[in-house]
Amino acid sequence: MKDPIKVSKDVYLIGSDDISGSGDCCVYAIKIDSNQICLIDAGTKNASILLENIQKTPLANNEISDLILTHCHYDHAGAAHQLKEIFPKMKIHAHDWDAPAIQGAPNTENLTAANWYGEGYIPVKISHVIRNDKEKLKLGVKSFEVFHTPGHTPGSISIVLNEGNNTKILFGQDIHGPFLPEFNSNIQDWKISMKKILALEADILCEGHFGIIKGKDSVRNFIRGHLQRN
Repeated sequence: MKDPIKVSKDVYLIGSDDISGSGDCCVYAIKIDSNQICLIDAGTKNASILLENIQKTPLANNEISDLILTHCHYDHAGAAHQLKEIFPKMKIHAHDWDAPAIQGAPNTENLTAANWYGEGYIPVKISHVIRNDKEKLKLGVKSFEVFHTPGHTPGSISIVLNEGNNTKILFGQDIHGPFLPEFNSNIQDWKISMKKILALEADILCEGHFGIIKGKDSVRNFIRGHLQRN
């Protein structure tokens, strides 16, 4: 496995297919206070490896106080229940439109895509349900902007963190799709969402499977490239 990767002073990539385990999305850890961490997504089932990877960074020995789930798929939310067992006070944030699948409502198992991985999804309770197109989220000393960006799933969200030196970091998981009927994907909604995040003019994109993309031009070209392909 590869080592964690530094994104910025307080942000590290601690999980991915080749950092924490096969099938994992990119998992990002953000220092939000003197001893607290927020995770963006949780991966499949490798919480123990995520914690080992945190110990390899300057975020070592901090508590995971918050977990933001960008959508309901198993490769992003599968290990949420493991993390909740380790950190019982951890707050889980997710959008209302993906909440039924994340919380295990009847007949939503297929929406989690757990069957793609030959696994069963274990539901978790959402602490804070995001219901607006745009919300401010204050976690520790950090302020996040959460945008509802449906398309890949109905409740997909993207998160913006303004770091020092006027650096805007966009956590835009699964910008690339895929778009499938069993996910309740909507390609027209996705195109509107992509135009919304293009307008944010992020300096760094932390994507769900393509990793870290740096530079305004590179971020813009990545998003536009996928728009052209779809």
